[in-house]
Amino acid sequence: MVDMMTVVISTIIKELIMKIIIINGSPRISGATGQILSKIREAITKGNPDIEIEYVDLAKMNLSFCTGSAFCYKTGACHNEEDGLENLSRKIEECDGVVFGSPTYASNVSGLFKVLIDRGHFVFEQLLENKACFSVVTYENYGGGKALKIINELIRFSGGALSCKYLLKLNHGEKALNEKRNKQIEKLCHKFVCKIKKKNPLSLFENVLRAAVFKIGINPHVFSNRQRYEGVINRWVKRGIITEGG
Repeated sequence: MVDMMTVVISTIIKELIMKIIIINGSPRISGATGQILSKIREAITKGNPDIEIEYVDLAKMNLSFCTGSAFCYKTGACHNEEDGLENLSRKIEECDGVVFGSPTYASNVSGLFKVLIDRGHFVFEQLLENKACFSVVTYENYGGGKALKIINELIRFSGGALSCKYLLKLNHGEKALNEKRNKQIEKLCHKFVCKIKKKNPLSLFENVLRAAVFKIGINPHVFSNRQRYEGVINRWVKRGIITEGG
């Protein structure tokens, strides 16, 4: 009886804990993007004992490029499970909120972040459905807005809520944090946590956008070639996005 009560209590506590994943898409782990993401982790952790954070440096994962095999469409999983990205995708699926960070390279996200986009099961599988998301981009001269737009579109086209965004222009090698920026980040983190605690963090615009993207674009395309997208459909059913049979 005592053991059963312990299991029940542990399960309840586990369900009450909210999970956030912070993803650093910079090859410079302690660069400007990493500094901001570390500050976000610190700000969220402070005063929120009910939140568990996992911080991921993509630069430590030795990621492989997407080969375009479409294996994931058929099976629901990438054929390459050795570099850990498939496991990260599953963690994103199960978490409550995600922080995405990338520096700007040639007016775009980093190559590491692009691999995450290509292999992460985001848009077709609607991986970020009803999740609060926070986008962070740093840049030096030009193109930061374009890189931020790429991440923001990824969030919204994947069913997520763009709860917060932070774009910072810096000189190369400049420290990203100071008193003013720390306060800005702390304010955004408070907003982000509040969004996570809402049952539906999506705005009216995001709900309409998601319905249009999924019902008009993705769903008809997938079911027009059901055999090819069997893995995608199975993941939709598993997560309750559609019922059995579509």
